[in-house]
Amino acid sequence: MTVVDGLILCGGRGQRMGGRDKGLLLLRGQALVDRALRQLQRWPLRRIQLSANRHLDDYARRGCPVLPDLRPDYPGPLAGIEAGLLASDGERLLVVPCDVPRLPPTLFHALNAALDVGASLAWAADTERDHPGICLIDRAQLPGLRARLDAGERGVARWQRAVGGCAVHFDFAFDNLNDAAALARQEQAWID
Repeated sequence: MTVVDGLILCGGRGQRMGGRDKGLLLLRGQALVDRALRQLQRWPLRRIQLSANRHLDDYARRGCPVLPDLRPDYPGPLAGIEAGLLASDGERLLVVPCDVPRLPPTLFHALNAALDVGASLAWAADTERDHPGICLIDRAQLPGLRARLDAGERGVARWQRAVGGCAVHFDFAFDNLNDAAALARQEQAWID
């Protein structure tokens, strides 16, 4: 069986959240990182890691390894993925951002199926758009990812397409709470 680890991207500077640490923000009384952790715990992941650059002790209380970026100045989610791949000796890494509080139950198996038939990585898409931050990556992609970061590249979607990744489509609306207004709207509308 393929060994898969998980990684929750918990944010960097929190610029779109007014400087607040996104993963620790509450939705209906529960931190976004805890919602993401609960989602990942339903799948056969060997280990779940947290990518975080601030409030490391708060994240560590969740009992998961906490991985700060290895590069300075908050270079974005690619740097979090780099840290996750380096810390994992699994064959694949499932990556989700903390600001997507609901994931389809079929996500893990559908992304794995894409890699099983030869994709180098696969990301989620719905009827409206791609979600490059929700992806499954073959560990063999690490050297190329590091080279792109060394060259100053920060775009997750550009990297995914450049290495021959593919989108896996879901009949599911991915809620992305990437700013304070979206979080406030979801707080009013949320149904667990």
